[in-house]
Amino acid sequence: MRENERAETLSLDGEWQATVGAKAGPVAVPGAWEVQGFDGQPDSAVYHRTFTVPGAWAGAQVWLQFGAVSYHVEALVNGMAVGAHEGLWAAFELDVSNAIRPGGENSIELRIIKPGLEGQTFPYREVLGGFVPYTAMTFGGPWQLVQLIALRDPAIVVESVQADWHTGRITIAAHAAGPGADSVNLRAEVLDGAGAVIASASPERAGEPFELALEQPDSWSPAHPALYTVRLTLERAGVAVAETVRRVGFRALEAQGERVLLNGAPVHLRGLLSWGWDPATLAPAPSDEAIREDFRRARLLGFNLLKLCLYIPPRRVFEIADEEGMLLWLELPLWWQRTTDHLRQQVGAEYADILRAAHTHPSIVLYSLGCELDAEMADDEMLSGLSVMAREATCGALLCDNSGSGEAYAGLNSDFADFADYHFYCDLHYFTPLLDHFRRDWRRPRPWIFGEFCDSDTYRDPDALDAGGRPWWRDLYGIEGNPGRWAYPEQAERMAALGLPFSNAQLAAISHRQSLVIRKLILERTRLRRDIGGYVLTMLRDTPIATAGVYDDFGQPKFEPGEFRRFNADAVLLLDQGRARRWTAGGDRPAPRDLHNHFGGTTVTFRLIVAHVGAAPGHSLAWRLIAPDGHEHASGSVPVAVWPPAGPPAEIASLELALPEVDEAGEWTLEAALEGVTANHWPLWIYPPVKLGLLGVAAYDPAGQFGGRWPEWTPGGEPPRLLMAGVFDAQVEALVRGGGRAILLLPDGGWRPALPVPFWREAINLLHDHPLLRRFPHRGHTDLQFYNLAADHALDAAALAGMNPVPVIGRLDARLFTASGYLLEMRPGAGQMLASTLHFFGGAGDQVRRTDDKPAAAFLLREMMDWMLTEPG
Repeated sequence: MRENERAETLSLDGEWQATVGAKAGPVAVPGAWEVQGFDGQPDSAVYHRTFTVPGAWAGAQVWLQFGAVSYHVEALVNGMAVGAHEGLWAAFELDVSNAIRPGGENSIELRIIKPGLEGQTFPYREVLGGFVPYTAMTFGGPWQLVQLIALRDPAIVVESVQADWHTGRITIAAHAAGPGADSVNLRAEVLDGAGAVIASASPERAGEPFELALEQPDSWSPAHPALYTVRLTLERAGVAVAETVRRVGFRALEAQGERVLLNGAPVHLRGLLSWGWDPATLAPAPSDEAIREDFRRARLLGFNLLKLCLYIPPRRVFEIADEEGMLLWLELPLWWQRTTDHLRQQVGAEYADILRAAHTHPSIVLYSLGCELDAEMADDEMLSGLSVMAREATCGALLCDNSGSGEAYAGLNSDFADFADYHFYCDLHYFTPLLDHFRRDWRRPRPWIFGEFCDSDTYRDPDALDAGGRPWWRDLYGIEGNPGRWAYPEQAERMAALGLPFSNAQLAAISHRQSLVIRKLILERTRLRRDIGGYVLTMLRDTPIATAGVYDDFGQPKFEPGEFRRFNADAVLLLDQGRARRWTAGGDRPAPRDLHNHFGGTTVTFRLIVAHVGAAPGHSLAWRLIAPDGHEHASGSVPVAVWPPAGPPAEIASLELALPEVDEAGEWTLEAALEGVTANHWPLWIYPPVKLGLLGVAAYDPAGQFGGRWPEWTPGGEPPRLLMAGVFDAQVEALVRGGGRAILLLPDGGWRPALPVPFWREAINLLHDHPLLRRFPHRGHTDLQFYNLAADHALDAAALAGMNPVPVIGRLDARLFTASGYLLEMRPGAGQMLASTLHFFGGAGDQVRRTDDKPAAAFLLREMMDWMLTEPG
């Protein structure tokens, strides 16, 4: 793009007329036609307007400049074709000198084709469309500025302005373009924050890169976003004829072994994912106020980074991030595409334009060239070429070629990345095994930064959202969505059919509390690993196809900010335990321990760990054990003998607690505070002793999952008072229908009505008002008392309608709004049965396997047994 801040410009922003299909009317530019009354129309449109060009522009070279247009545009000025452009994200310009009529009225016509569906001109999978189409729909139109610029003198074309933190040098590649370019000289000046010139230089030969050296320049960082202005001037005979500026900062984000360093010091990156969704604009073109508000929201919850996932925003996003010290991860828009020869060429051209415009901004510290690319989407030749391009264009930033990794998405087994990047979306008990599985010490040391992970769907309250009228986007599934993947447009109808005994507001509150549990545990687990240098949490705000935002559709936080910052900050206190092994079937096996659930009267040892990136030393650690009624049961302090270095987590105290004997199960709280540094707290559930071997109880356990805990029942024999069954077959059904009582435990499914579903992800677990839960400790949502109970299956209540199921612990699918159950009461025939898929015995992932070592499981099972033995028929 030609630049000259001294030149006259004429803005063409404002009202245009558009024809989209058979519909015509006014549209605003910048903007996307879908949010201006043209949604659901064809993939092409014609924009037109008239304007007056000043007579003084006669004889000038005039350029028509666009910030960005989606997707392909042909421009005509006064009926004359002046050029075309393909590509959604980059600025471009067209020479209209021969078409313009200075001193009179002019017309402009834009023939635009947006990314379309299969069979249309530019199918969405064959263009760099980003993720916005999957969030809502493809968008079309001039979605950034449109202007004319009149040039009587040469303009400046800036190729590169790079500030090198290590050397204190600024390297510039720029040249003069246009009439008289050979008659001018380029001069560069560097201005400090006060506007004083502190360095200047000119290239030895026109068009060649040159450098300016600064003595001990201030570093740019989130805490101190020091910026310098680089002023480029074209001079003719000592008189300035053209001028433009860039703002730069000296910073370097680097990988040193497994550590991430910013300006030579450890840093922990804590990011939020943004898909660019904005219901007001559809195109990712927020106002200055909205940009600053998003940054404020991120910081309020302890985040220091925003990942721009698969979209390129207007430059104001980068400029404001530079000013405010917000770190950015820019992910270029290569995802789920069908790679054609044309797309290969287009990727190279668009990426070059994008990097040329973005690279000067110190806020952009991470780049990824694409996301979750398999081998057919991006081969070695494409990714290696793009990697070379990006490394040549950027300075002081880390690069990842394929966010999520090729190996995890059937892509390349090798990569061109400075750090490991995976996208783990999993249930809690599979997270640590996934970390262990993907860590390999034989690989070259490098940090691990999650490019996205740890989503947690919540419940969107339709009463609140639709109170002022149903938002326009509420009926969107996204370009590849459907009611079988997510059913948000049908939420109200599906929920009404379920008839759950919870209001919409209650479901939203329950889901927020459960989501906080998930986020806290996962983020704390990442801080326990020395190789994890940061993460990007999915995501900033709710969208039409996902409710995993930390902010809702109204821009309100779902979590109390101070509570969230306890585990999402530069310095975090963490809780862990020692490890154990058990000799089983002739060999050693891991023996996981339950961190949060314990029997009263036992002594447990906790390890308190700090992870920080430069906090002032804390000299003592204070702790308290708080009883369910709020009183302090025990407390103490531990001196911190040696303050650990910044970066990796380190143990600072070992705490041995003699837990009280209790008659009732309850939720206790362990609080810990590191003087002057940070504080955190964790729930501990303490249970009375549990005896499961009751008189009159027998087992029907063909698979042996109960380990001989109860006497075996022989089908056809005398029915026991209570049958513990590991299968549901004709014998068990006959016993129950004949008036018997049974508890059916199916942790691995094994019964046709059992559905394979995640326990924590995509779910809102519901603890119903049922008598057998009245002594089980909970606050109306599933918390970590269910960590070792969490199942991989749930029972389809609808398929069991003939058995009159009553939910005790239910599961609401947060995307499909269907109901299933983890614990159901049923009354088939004359008998009574409880059926559950919870892991009372055995487990998965890193769950505790033995029931005797799972206090919550043992206690809940005993409650179930007592209720079945005492409940009137």
